[in-house]
Amino acid sequence: MKKNILYFHTGLSSFVEKDIQILEEHYAVTIYCFNVRDKWKTPFELIRQFFFLLKSRKSTIIVSQFGGFHTVLPSFFTWIGSRRSVIVLGGTDCVSFPSINYGNFNRLFLGMATSFSLKRASLLLPVHDSLVKYDYTYQPNDYPQQGYLAHRPRIKTPFEVVYNGYDSSTWTIGQQEREPLSFVTIGAGLGSRFGISLKGIDLIVDIAKLKPECAFYIVGGIGLQLDDLPKNLYLLDKIPNNELNSFLQTKQFYLQLSMSEGFPNALCEAMLSGCIPIVSNVGAMPFIVGNDGYVLNHKSVVELSGILNRISQLRSGDLEQSSQNVHKTISDRFTLQKRNETLKASINQLAEKEV
Repeated sequence: MKKNILYFHTGLSSFVEKDIQILEEHYAVTIYCFNVRDKWKTPFELIRQFFFLLKSRKSTIIVSQFGGFHTVLPSFFTWIGSRRSVIVLGGTDCVSFPSINYGNFNRLFLGMATSFSLKRASLLLPVHDSLVKYDYTYQPNDYPQQGYLAHRPRIKTPFEVVYNGYDSSTWTIGQQEREPLSFVTIGAGLGSRFGISLKGIDLIVDIAKLKPECAFYIVGGIGLQLDDLPKNLYLLDKIPNNELNSFLQTKQFYLQLSMSEGFPNALCEAMLSGCIPIVSNVGAMPFIVGNDGYVLNHKSVVELSGILNRISQLRSGDLEQSSQNVHKTISDRFTLQKRNETLKASINQLAEKEV
């Protein structure tokens, strides 16, 4: 008989859906969506969640996607000894960037809620070591260290790093001809108050002006209010997930120049599609691309221009080989099967302990 677990999330993103599918293979999963879009509803959401937890007494394991207000009560029940709480950490819940007003630990009450949750949880599952603590050198306007221990060093909760996983049979290289010197980035939340700076769109606009021979595409960028938009920069609407692979197969390079990232799915899916990555020196991204892509060490259009100059000298054969290499990097190192096994093992080990 399958064990009962509760799964809390704040929105059905692709990584949430994948984890739900993994968990449902092994457990009887009850899914609960905590509404965070309407901030004024948060107290009412907490009351609703409290009574939901009281009614769900058969489920002693609670898994939550990211830390925040929605993880306070699961961690509270862990604290008083009636449940075990697992929090999957993904990025924004581990950082603080005052320069763009971003990150849970940059906001007083959200930071307090996150800190309490992480301290009282039974187990933390960050998707990469950088979410625990690492030296941040990409730009000088924020803290020189990021990760939850950089901001809350007294958190002693056990943690295990569980990388994201991907299906290489769904994301393929394809046989389409790729547009020469084409660069694409996929943005989520670009219309937010910090989206343009957070995702490095400002840097893409600057480099597009310097490189008129290149074509730049921002998926999800339609409607962005950008001044003096260069003619070689194209703002596209969101592309459905089932059509995104075909689009990426026509582009040569993928740009992820974010100020902060955890373990970005868009980057890995673009690499599986054969796009050669150019990433900022942030979070898990240098680890993901390894020797098969390019890392922008500092937020500098001059430094980025140097990378593009080197790229423009590559022969077609070299580009084709790099495209094959980046696909293999993800398909070999970060599989859904590996995440399935490690996620199951971590939760099973916790479930075997007496509450």
